[in-house]
Order: sequence, then structure tokens, then C-alpha cells
Amino acid sequence: MYSKSGKFLIISVFLCFCSLLHAQRNDYRAEIGLLGGVAYYMGDANLTPFKNITPDYGALFRYRFDTRLAARLEYSRTSVKGGADLTAFDNPLNMVDLCGEFNFFDLEKNKYKRFSKIFSPYIFLGVGMMNYKYEATQQKFGVSIPFGVGIKVKMGGRFNFNAQFSNRLLLKDNMEGIAVYNDQYGLNGSNFLNNDLLSALTVGITFDIWKKECDCLKF
Repeated sequence: MYSKSGKFLIISVFLCFCSLLHAQRNDYRAEIGLLGGVAYYMGDANLTPFKNITPDYGALFRYRFDTRLAARLEYSRTSVKGGADLTAFDNPLNMVDLCGEFNFFDLEKNKYKRFSKIFSPYIFLGVGMMNYKYEATQQKFGVSIPFGVGIKVKMGGRFNFNAQFSNRLLLKDNMEGIAVYNDQYGLNGSNFLNNDLLSALTVGITFDIWKKECDCLKF
């Protein structure tokens, strides 16, 4: 016959074991990874989507609050192209974004949970900062509003895949980096807020980090 302390020990081990089984399905708090794709801009020198596309690449860190909500810190680099002759430009951009993400499904490997999936569409919105060249010699910073949609997939092991279509609305009208495009010819109005818009289609691979602690009973 087991003593009370023995029963308590068995129950504690059982609860810890159940917790570990759950942790195997969703046992990491965060992800780090790389992303790449293409980008284009809409502004005074371009009114056509997917025109003058340029490479887009970067890195990200994602912290998962739960299976639905996450926060993402992302750095990416690209450039914007447009114009002709003396007004042609190829302006490099460095961007840092902090976004909140919402998954439409419970994103975890848990066959016992009714609404859990190994994939989920998601939406995101946040605030960002852009660094860009202006008139050849000046470096400027501008605040942007990043937003978009994507899909996440949990792969084997600790790897994850995501694809997303993102937009960054610059709260200034000079992403081109050339003053001649700053409404000198009355060209403003290329998008709904009369500001430059950078769009990107990217894919990324992330790796789970920051293992959760076991939440079993302490004794």
C-alpha cells in the first residue's frame, strides 16, 4: 500500500509527463530565421504593381504568446527602381519592423485538439522604420506602417515555413530619393494616402528556440 508521499510523487510524475507530451507539440516560445523574395514600390515614379521588381532579403525573430498571437521583429533590405534618363533611380532601403500577428487557426502539432493545425493563414500590422538615400549624399529615416497577410506551416522537427505578402506605407513621399519626384510635377496620388508604398512577396524558414519550462508541480 502506497504512502501519501508515494501517491503524491506518482501523481506529480504523471502530471509532469503529461506536460512534457504537450510540450513536444508546442514547446518553444520563439523562432529565428531568414527570408527572401521580391519587392516593388508604388509612388510618383511608378503606378503599376509588380513593375521594376528588386530582390528582398532579411532576418526575423518571432515570439509566440500562444497558438494564435505572436510578435515579430524583422530586418529586411531591398531597393526601389524607376524613372528614366536623368531622373532614373535605384535607391537602397533598410527596414526594421515590429508587428503583431494573428493566426486564424491554433498553430501547433496536436491531434487531440479540435482546432489545431500544422498550418494557418495570418494577418499582421505594426510600425516600422526605413533608412534610405536622398539626393545622393543624404541619409534619411522615415516611419512606416507595415501590414499584410501570409501563411505559416510547421515542418518536421523544429523548422517552420512561412510565405507572406507585405506592404509598408512610408509616411513621407520621398522613397525614390530624388527631389524631382517630390510632387514637382504634381504626381502625388499614386496610392490611397498619397504616400509611397513598398510591397514584397517573400518566403522564410525559421527555427524554434527558447524552450518552455516544464509546468509540472514542484515538490
